[in-house]
Amino acid sequence: MRRLTVTAAAAVAMVGLLLGMVGCKDGKAGASGGGGKAPTAIERFVKRIGSLQGQALDDSLRHMAAGGPPDRAYAAYLLGNRFYTAAGDSALARGWKEPAVVALLDSAEARFMASIAADSTLLEPMVNLGSLWDDRAEQTANQIERQDCMTKAESFYRLALRVDPKDEKARCNLGSLYLRQRKHPQAIAEFKTVLANDPKSALAHYNMAIMFAESKIYQEAVSEWELAVASDPDGDVGRRSAENIKIVRDLMNAPDPTLGH
Repeated sequence: MRRLTVTAAAAVAMVGLLLGMVGCKDGKAGASGGGGKAPTAIERFVKRIGSLQGQALDDSLRHMAAGGPPDRAYAAYLLGNRFYTAAGDSALARGWKEPAVVALLDSAEARFMASIAADSTLLEPMVNLGSLWDDRAEQTANQIERQDCMTKAESFYRLALRVDPKDEKARCNLGSLYLRQRKHPQAIAEFKTVLANDPKSALAHYNMAIMFAESKIYQEAVSEWELAVASDPDGDVGRRSAENIKIVRDLMNAPDPTLGH
């Protein structure tokens, strides 16, 4: 296996410039039902209420979340997404520790839990609860609290995988969590499992590339990002992959400032 090399200065710069690991939060990334896959129950529900907007949509979701199955689970999940998205938007300006942002995350968590309570087979709220605890871990400086958050994130990803061991989002997010914990063998195992089920998984190829880049195996990183671009040419993962390919190639082609001195 041939490893591309860059100068030490370029390697340091690369760590700061690369767009980081990609997880999948259904409320933000959204499942499209494309790629030949049958639409999920939630996607069908979203299509059914698609004509509602603004306050009418909010009122309808709250009414259905207090009603009976199966709409109760779907509505609670979508309400959780609304709180989760609002928390992320507010955190950009205020930070994740701001009380209003914390309250929004708590509301999102409560709605996702209500969704699971209404339908214990629904994957989407499980994956988003994992992402929510993942986000909390990333914003926590205290190591004990951080580990507790990561443990909870892992538990929800594994809960989703018990329902569907082939779920791409849950397994890729679990692999990304392991990668941030520097548990590289476990991360590789998760990404390879995804690719065994779907060789065209852009999420798995992207995160494999990040792992290679962090290990300074740049040729393999570029190859994995190229596969991600091919699998998701018009999507966010494909765009991030293309940008990272350019960053790596620009840095590798940059002149070494230590030469000639």
